[in-house]
Amino acid sequence: MAYKTFLSATGSGNLIFEGDILNGHITPKGQSVSLKIFSNDRGYSCAAFELSPTDAKALRDELETLLTAQAEKAGVFEAESSQKRFGLSRETDGGALILAVRGTDARFGTSYHRGNLDALKAVVTEFDQVLKTLQETVAGANTPVAV
Repeated sequence: MAYKTFLSATGSGNLIFEGDILNGHITPKGQSVSLKIFSNDRGYSCAAFELSPTDAKALRDELETLLTAQAEKAGVFEAESSQKRFGLSRETDGGALILAVRGTDARFGTSYHRGNLDALKAVVTEFDQVLKTLQETVAGANTPVAV
């Protein structure tokens, strides 16, 4: 599915965004972001976050920092991000990388994204699209744009 945005049908003014991995909404003036990072492993689980625009950028940067520092490691390993909202591991030598995303909403818990480095970088790429949408919303361009 291509990344897309649209106004909420409820009349709240929220801007909904949907992608392959990240879904959620942004309040009308961009004061907060509701973000769900879906798993490509173990069904439809997701990790949920309620964030300010600044915290959303920090979350994205935390993810990228972990991937940059750890994803090229060979063999079995386990690593945590600086704020422990992400974990990266490989359970078997030569196996897939496993990204654990630990949301702040206990009802949703942790999601897992499994694959090679390119599959995990797709999470960062889609996160960049969400941040661009957030910046446009803060700037007052709260019009749906499909990317």
